[in-house]
Amino acid sequence: MSQARSRRRERGSSLFEAAIVTLPFVIILFGVFEFGLISRNNLTTTNASREGGRAASVFGNDGDADFFVLQTIKHAIAPMGTENVDFVVIYRVENVGDPMNPSCLTGSVAFVPTVANPDPPTAVNAQPCNHYTRDQLENAALLDPASNPTGEFGCGPIAIDAAWCPSIREVSLSAQPDLVGVYIQTSHDYVTKFFGDTRTLSESTVIQIEPEEQ
Repeated sequence: MSQARSRRRERGSSLFEAAIVTLPFVIILFGVFEFGLISRNNLTTTNASREGGRAASVFGNDGDADFFVLQTIKHAIAPMGTENVDFVVIYRVENVGDPMNPSCLTGSVAFVPTVANPDPPTAVNAQPCNHYTRDQLENAALLDPASNPTGEFGCGPIAIDAAWCPSIREVSLSAQPDLVGVYIQTSHDYVTKFFGDTRTLSESTVIQIEPEEQ
């Protein structure tokens, strides 16, 4: 009987030790899995921002520039899916390193001339932006770029790119071409929920618009 009790104690001890070892192993395994997905999504968000920035630079003051930028972003963000995009902002800054206008996180900010001092005679809101929701990103990517039938782009009466109209962006070689930025915010939903529910990812790229002869 003593030997049987000893074996039972040994089995119980082994199960207890196995449980102690298994739990940390499972947590580490889930951690590798989760943070691998986060790393992929973070790289995808970064790449989409850079691709969008390059497109904004190339299309310059084309009337449908933002339309093409959003299509570029839609293609670049495909590995994680547009359903994980919170919003996209196409914005202007005066100097490399300047932060985006914080108001752009919640909506578009118009480029509105204002009366200032006599020298210079006028001034403008130097940090306008066009804020695009996930739905606008997805819908824009479905449009025919040749016809753009909805009229949502091109700065028309119902256009969603009118706050900082692409056609007024500075591209002149004789002047200083505008600096255009592309900010993307995405969300990563944790699969295991061991580390929370959602993590916000964001990336911003600023690039000078390619100058043109006027």
